[in-house]
Amino acid sequence: MAEEINVHVITPLIYQGFRDDARLADAFKGMCRISASCLDKGPASVESAVDEVLAAPGVVDAAIRAERAGADVVVIDCMLDPGLEASREAVSIPVIGAGEAGLAAAAERGRFSVVTVLDRQAHMFRDLARRHGLSDQLASVRGIGVPVLALEQDRNAAIARTTPACAAAMAEDGAEAIVFGCTGMLGFAEPVAEAMGMPDGIVIDPLPNAVRAAVAAVRAGGPERPAPERKATAGFEAWTCLSDLMRPEADA
Repeated sequence: MAEEINVHVITPLIYQGFRDDARLADAFKGMCRISASCLDKGPASVESAVDEVLAAPGVVDAAIRAERAGADVVVIDCMLDPGLEASREAVSIPVIGAGEAGLAAAAERGRFSVVTVLDRQAHMFRDLARRHGLSDQLASVRGIGVPVLALEQDRNAAIARTTPACAAAMAEDGAEAIVFGCTGMLGFAEPVAEAMGMPDGIVIDPLPNAVRAAVAAVRAGGPERPAPERKATAGFEAWTCLSDLMRPEADA
């Protein structure tokens, strides 16, 4: 039997246990072993460009620590992918962004919509789609009006708001698939798809999708990215030991 793959999930916010991840680990038993961490310093949630910048140093630091602890691959547990490219430079293992992987999976099914937490994030997802060459396939971005940290306070109410937003994206915007714009909507896909009468795979739950992409990346292998040069960094406490943890070949 092949050795179990170690997937480390970095949740780029400062609240431990903001979401019940037991169902994620249960879904991947026998395929991979999942560990997780949040940030010591950073934003309460990632819902804006400011939040992305505040989260990125901690994400890179956590990725380096995960590699040193034996992780085979890292997943950034946020659809806005804070620190994704920087983390890929900082470690030699694959780093999967839930946003990049989620949009790619949705685009494989045709035109797609992002159903996310807040309407004001629409420009961020348009930028993300443009960055990955998917602008022509992005049908719309719709918010459900529930902030990230409120999703778990009343899951049933949040799901009840998600379902009509998804239905409108398909009926009014021409979407052929939906991807959630927040990994905090973990577990919403099945009840939403069932309520809409949609087959499996049309409504994409981005965190499980990212874990599957992570496992595939480890199995596929691939070239590492060039490591950055090690240098002194001031003013970012989350990066205090970054220069000590950075890949040694960065000095070469």
